[in-house]
Amino acid sequence: MTQIKRFLASIIASLFCVLSYAQHSTSSPYSTIGVGEVDSKIYGLNSGMANAGIGTYRQGFLNNTNPAAIAVDSSFFIFDVSLAGSLSRYSTAGTTEYANNDNVKKVAFGVRIFSKLAISAGILPYSNVQYRIQTDGYVEGKNNENYTLYYEGSGGLSRTYLTATYKLLPYLYAGVNTSYLFGRINRSETLLNQTLQTISEVDKILFDFGLMYNKQIASTSISAGLVFGYESKIKLKNYKTLSSLGTTETETSSYTSLPRNVGGGFTLQNSSGHSYKMVAIDYKFHNWANIKSPDQRMRYANNHRINAGVEYIPNYRTPRNYFQRVQYQAGAYFEKSNLIINGKQISEMGATAGVVLPLKNNYTQIFLSADVGRRGGKGLINEDYIRINLGVSVNQLWFIKWAYQ
Repeated sequence: MTQIKRFLASIIASLFCVLSYAQHSTSSPYSTIGVGEVDSKIYGLNSGMANAGIGTYRQGFLNNTNPAAIAVDSSFFIFDVSLAGSLSRYSTAGTTEYANNDNVKKVAFGVRIFSKLAISAGILPYSNVQYRIQTDGYVEGKNNENYTLYYEGSGGLSRTYLTATYKLLPYLYAGVNTSYLFGRINRSETLLNQTLQTISEVDKILFDFGLMYNKQIASTSISAGLVFGYESKIKLKNYKTLSSLGTTETETSSYTSLPRNVGGGFTLQNSSGHSYKMVAIDYKFHNWANIKSPDQRMRYANNHRINAGVEYIPNYRTPRNYFQRVQYQAGAYFEKSNLIINGKQISEMGATAGVVLPLKNNYTQIFLSADVGRRGGKGLINEDYIRINLGVSVNQLWFIKWAYQ
């Protein structure tokens, strides 16, 4: 028990360290609006499956896609840490730019508390802001006099969460997720010798819910999940500084909203013979069309996203070599995003591949995945990217009563 207490203390210390030094990484011009570019990735063991997992119930797997997906039938204490890095190429009208980012993305743990109750807690990025845009124009009525306007932004929001899953019936689970959004967004506009800087601070508590059905039939597990989140108004405390010949400071408040969302997923897992196979597919909808955009240059549209993935273990029962124990993953995704620019809705599509490498009798797993995709559209800024996700998941048995001391 002393070892467990030390292990738990180190996890809590890690969470507070990440919480204190939460960073945000993106270079997307699409992060100019609202609270920035919302990060929909989960950064976990299913990252090689395009993060499909709303309908996945699995022991030893810290699933953050559905609040009802924490395995209450497991005696494992699970600890996950994930890092991610990306390289992006932005292209439009003959102009090409490159950007790279890397950061700690996730620290989380999960554990069963009682026979029918399990919890998970951690920290993830929620949104990212990072852009620098230059606009050239002419002063109205003076054809020979032009100006340059600079827009810059940085920062974003982080999300700490506490999730609880309860076993309602032998095959039915319900879950609730409580999230705390916090962070700071910095934006500035510069024209000639005048700069308007706005620092926006956010703190907000959100709730979302999930259901999971999981049934074992012979060597096949069938599971399906549902998730739901309601629309929430977000208050931004804005601190504005206008600097030119002098400096003027003001404090105001503004509001934006996060949309109602609903999603569903279905998963098949088969462990016949010596191999293991899994297929998962998700769909999620965010009702952005009902939310007014704070930027007249852009407007919101309903967001649709489909994720699908597969996993295969050649021989998890009696492997003859190490590579037969490895989990091999692949996936693909397609999304109609929440932004319309110049009358065109931004879309995104990509593919993922990854491996989960078991260590120490499968109690510790290292996961590595790559995500290659494109976002944009005809006549828009197109982003081609490759993202690498690296992490570790540590599993330790809890609540085991030994027969001999």
